[in-house]
Amino acid sequence: DNAPWHKKAYRLIAVDKRPEYADISDKITILMLPPYSPDLNPIEQVWRKTRREYTHNRFFATLMELMETVEKAFEAWKKPNNQLRTLCSFK
Repeated sequence: DNAPWHKKAYRLIAVDKRPEYADISDKITILMLPPYSPDLNPIEQVWRKTRREYTHNRFFATLMELMETVEKAFEAWKKPNNQLRTLCSFK
């Protein structure tokens, strides 16, 4: 996601080849993702479905009412299931 701390980790491990990271530098591959890539972030798919099915185009009189609605949506995914597996898989 190009966060500054991720760039620093990349620099320390791959570019500067700091000795304290020698034990992991040959065991990892760092891939730089685009700054905003919701299709590569599985939770974005879960939020998209939650908004579409539970919160889109609805009025919530209080923040608590909204929070309860979202919690109800997430309750369905408390245990692993096919819908969650599908939402979080890469095509």
